[in-house]
Amino acid sequence: MSYFTATALASGLLQCAVLGYGFWLARRFGVALVGWALVFIVSSLALLRVFLVQGSFGLGVKMDIIFGVISAIMIAAMVQTQVLLRDRQRTEKARQAARSELEGRVQNQTAELTKLNEELRQTTERLRAEVADRVLMQQQSEKNHKEMMIVSRQAGMTDVATSVLHNVGNVLNSVNISASIVATHLEELKIDRVYQISKLLDQHAGDLGNFLTQDPKGKLLPGFLKQLGEKLSKEQSLMLREIGFVRTKIEHIKVIVATQQNYGKVSGVTESVRVTDLVEDLLSIHLPELQEHGIKVEREYQPDLPEIPMDKHKVLQILLNLTANAKHSCVEAGKEGGRVTVRVTNGDDRVRIAICDNGIGIPPENLKKVFNHGFTTRKNSGHGFGLHSGSLIAKELGGCLSAQSNGPGQGAVFTLELPVKPRR
Repeated sequence: MSYFTATALASGLLQCAVLGYGFWLARRFGVALVGWALVFIVSSLALLRVFLVQGSFGLGVKMDIIFGVISAIMIAAMVQTQVLLRDRQRTEKARQAARSELEGRVQNQTAELTKLNEELRQTTERLRAEVADRVLMQQQSEKNHKEMMIVSRQAGMTDVATSVLHNVGNVLNSVNISASIVATHLEELKIDRVYQISKLLDQHAGDLGNFLTQDPKGKLLPGFLKQLGEKLSKEQSLMLREIGFVRTKIEHIKVIVATQQNYGKVSGVTESVRVTDLVEDLLSIHLPELQEHGIKVEREYQPDLPEIPMDKHKVLQILLNLTANAKHSCVEAGKEGGRVTVRVTNGDDRVRIAICDNGIGIPPENLKKVFNHGFTTRKNSGHGFGLHSGSLIAKELGGCLSAQSNGPGQGAVFTLELPVKPRR
């Protein structure tokens, strides 16, 4: 084989390798444009060689060498292209895998979001239903509170009326006793003796001197008149004392009734009130009943107490119940020396009215329950409503009601706190 033939064969093989490699790359990586471009280039080179090499052996060898070198360079370039295409393919696969994974994640997250959205919708509907229920419960609670305030006011008015009637009854009983005493002494005065004396004096008007000095009956008349005068003087003093007592008791009844009428007006009106005046009104209603049971009342008022704005009917209602409870506590204790102390103090922009007693006391386990609705330790007369309603009214007035006791037999202290300044 000649050098020319070997060179041409090598060049042709390299060109065929370029075409084959190009078609493989085109098929392997899906770049058909590259394969057709290589076919066009190789074909153009082959045609160029045919036209250029005619009649020139040296030029043909040179062209074969040039084509061989170009083909080798193209093969090297295609190898590099294969590496780049393979890297690109891997990158594309990785990108597609990442895209698929991302789409899967997006789908999963979309499904989760859809599920969460449905759960949120259900939760929203449930919350709306709960809000509606709570609104109804709040409305019902407000309605119950208003009804309880009405019942509390009625119960308070009943307590006031009962206390007034009881105290008025006690006073009237004393008046009745005084009237009976006066009637009895009037019956025993024997006014007819005075008429008989005047009749004797009329009969002896002409010789009155002889009658008084000589007649046996006339001699007795001055001594009898002296005794009668002394008797009438004593009876007069007794009757004046009893009439004065009756007058005092009647004034007491007027005070009790006037106090009840004053606090029996429509509540809800806020006015400035001296707390000590209110407490004295309270004691004027309860004092006869406390004295009836031998319970001593003590007053402890801090000086320079301010006037405070309040609905005095509601405050009196609370204090009446506290004072009645203190009385019952002392009576149930069954010991002598029962005592109720009313203490009024001022501090921290609040006035405190404390009703203290030395009665049966409160066990520690009951201290937290005394303001619960329906709780009572009285078996027959207690309804468990007074302290509960008092606590509600105190909160409504911007204050509070608290209880303190060292235990059974140690008495108790109930304190009503009221703000010095009106609520805004």
